[in-house]
Amino acid sequence: MMHKVLLIRFSAIGDLLLTAPVIRELKKEGAHITLLVKDRFRNTAALLDGVDELLSWEKDSKALLKRAASEYQRVIDLQGSPQSNRYARKIKLPTSTYKKPYLRRALLLFTKSKAFALKPVVERYADAAGVMLSKDKVAFKTSVPSPVQGKIVVVIGGSYRGKRLSAEQWLDILSALPQENVVLLGGPNDKKRAQEIIEHLPECSDATGNSVEEGIAIISEARLVISGDTGFMHATALMHVPLISLWGATHPMLGFGPWPPQNNQRTVITKGNSPLSKHGKVPAYASNPMRKLDTEEVKSAIVEILQGRTKL
Repeated sequence: MMHKVLLIRFSAIGDLLLTAPVIRELKKEGAHITLLVKDRFRNTAALLDGVDELLSWEKDSKALLKRAASEYQRVIDLQGSPQSNRYARKIKLPTSTYKKPYLRRALLLFTKSKAFALKPVVERYADAAGVMLSKDKVAFKTSVPSPVQGKIVVVIGGSYRGKRLSAEQWLDILSALPQENVVLLGGPNDKKRAQEIIEHLPECSDATGNSVEEGIAIISEARLVISGDTGFMHATALMHVPLISLWGATHPMLGFGPWPPQNNQRTVITKGNSPLSKHGKVPAYASNPMRKLDTEEVKSAIVEILQGRTKL
């Protein structure tokens, strides 16, 4: 029998994409899923296969509150914030909540100790939703075909500088690759960095400024993706595309490493101070750990992953 679930996850791009395995399991149980998100993330949420109804927090939350108790059987709050908790309580339905490990995370950031490493966030989402996860490949609902196939996709963006390599670091990494096989991916704010790279490596393709949907389509057809801690990195791992993930201010121990783990993944972590923050912010008193990421290690990982598949 179909049961109706209200799933709350306001933001952001990577966090929303990581709900995909949980949504898949809920659909297997016959759930009708309504997803409530912040309005600016609707386009990303629309890529999640299995969502039956997509609602905006800003536009729909008040009307939803009036009808939710009679329309849904349960609420799953994967945001786990004070705002989402208050909202879920007002609905007065059985609610499962994603618990944020504030103390453990603070201890991890302070001590850098593996003893405080956090469980992968996808698995914590599953615990909150009460589902058993499958590690099968995720398919996103992209309506646009990739304009390129079999390329090495390099995600040069990142929400904060603690997640981004400099143009000089990318030039060092990419100079050993055939330029015509490299696609630079990122958001509109990454255009300047892309231009700096292309000035020296003019045959690289610039795909910065594409939508999240277009970016995921490109990644789905990639031979290899190289990315910092970004939503595109999470999409790559979920789709089982070969991946080299790069870590500076953030660290896989925070629970946001590539999921599910695969043999076609490599992780390169800075030699600097990490983890420094949850989101990749670098405090004014600290140097950017991403600047101490070993580019030679990245180049070795590229050779290792592509060995036997293609020649550099």
